[in-house]
Amino acid sequence: MLTLNYKIMICMTVGLCSHVATGCNRPTEADASKRPTRPALRAPRENAFPSFYTVAHYGEDRDVEADLQMTLVRAVDENKRVLLQVGGEWCGWCKSMSRYFEKNENVRALLEKNYLLMKVTYTQNHTNEAFLSKYPKIRAYPHLFVLDAEGKLLHSQDTAELEDGKDSYVEEKAVAFLEEWKIKE
Repeated sequence: MLTLNYKIMICMTVGLCSHVATGCNRPTEADASKRPTRPALRAPRENAFPSFYTVAHYGEDRDVEADLQMTLVRAVDENKRVLLQVGGEWCGWCKSMSRYFEKNENVRALLEKNYLLMKVTYTQNHTNEAFLSKYPKIRAYPHLFVLDAEGKLLHSQDTAELEDGKDSYVEEKAVAFLEEWKIKE
């Protein structure tokens, strides 16, 4: 049980109540106007992720067709290829690939210069079946599809071929893959 002195100290410190002597711990309207205001919480900035992302999060609520159209418009404007990264938050290798793409300097530089990456969600409850039926069957996740700026499939990449067998990817293999499918100058 809190003592009255402790309640008073809490109320005075936090500024919860003008009725400190009674031990009241609910703020009143008058108290609200006396409290200093905090800056409003801000939504995360879109550019908190590397610029090559058009969709940086897996999400069952996403409209993948709309996401793809937005990505293709940007791909035309920026003269870049599109990478569809199919997977989900449930997938350890998907998370590992995202971290690798963001942190490996050589891979990230190639992505930023040549590609736009759009994450496509595949979960037990949300398979994006209609969208993914346009592409070759996926055997494992994550999986990458390379598209041109018009949306034409150029390549289907099993990412196990890029793995190091432990918990990451082999830089030489990732670089070779990205070099092979970028727009040739």
